[in-house]
Amino acid sequence: ERMGSVEEGLRKPLLNEDDTKSKSTACYTLFCNGFGTLPFYYGYAYGALTLLVLYVAASALSPSSEVVKAPPSTGYGAGVVRGGYRWPTAPMIEPISKTSFPFESKGLSTEAGMLLGVGIRLKKVVGVNFKVYAVGFYVNPAGARSALRAHQGESLESLRKNERFYSKLTNPSNFRKTLELRFLRSVGKEKLVDTFNEGLAVRMRKALGTQGVAIVKDFVQHFGDMKSGETLIFHIEKGALSIKVPNKSSVKFSSPELASSMLDLYFGLKPTVGEDLKKNLIERVPALWRK
Repeated sequence: ERMGSVEEGLRKPLLNEDDTKSKSTACYTLFCNGFGTLPFYYGYAYGALTLLVLYVAASALSPSSEVVKAPPSTGYGAGVVRGGYRWPTAPMIEPISKTSFPFESKGLSTEAGMLLGVGIRLKKVVGVNFKVYAVGFYVNPAGARSALRAHQGESLESLRKNERFYSKLTNPSNFRKTLELRFLRSVGKEKLVDTFNEGLAVRMRKALGTQGVAIVKDFVQHFGDMKSGETLIFHIEKGALSIKVPNKSSVKFSSPELASSMLDLYFGLKPTVGEDLKKNLIERVPALWRK
């Protein structure tokens, strides 16, 4: 049979009527059930709209499945001089959740701590990152300058690769540290217990055996249901770890191993929270020596 010319081919429809009916069956099955005898292309439009709605819903919960790093500080603000050093006074805004943390916070101390960095805890479910909480890391600046003096003048890029530096952040006795977790969604106590128990129990078993596991079991019972917008505080000072949940008094655990294990979740060699959060929490370390 003679093959038609290119022009003839272009003038022909892509599908004849019979082909159209047969090839649209899958579309009707997936997207058009209940649409009666509407033309098959309505199904494609409905399917595309369904996928768009799902995409927008996922994006609302999490802007991307890609890792988003906190941008470098564009400014420290006017600053305030304390103890001969100029504290940055500009708040830090966690870029994914847009959560703002003030430049200072007392946490569970009588003295204000200086904000060193902020980050976000994401939980991946079926390939989508859900926002759980934003966290701000506060320290006693005088104590931090003393403990970290070997790193004065070291660039932020270098600090983020320096495990000797991070080992000083997991030390529960060298200077006061506070982690303030601002929840971005409601999380029940049971879920929090499971999450922290998993990371802490492994570390405490390695440090103290079954006694360590028992300490963790007692500690996590002091968690509570967290609502969106509420703050959970972990305060580490002089080898002790204190926890403060909303509407309850703080509870102190005088266990250096437990305090170190908590810090290891965030700053250890294999941080449970992820490498990017670990790096973002030290963004203002170079500002400790700013005058």
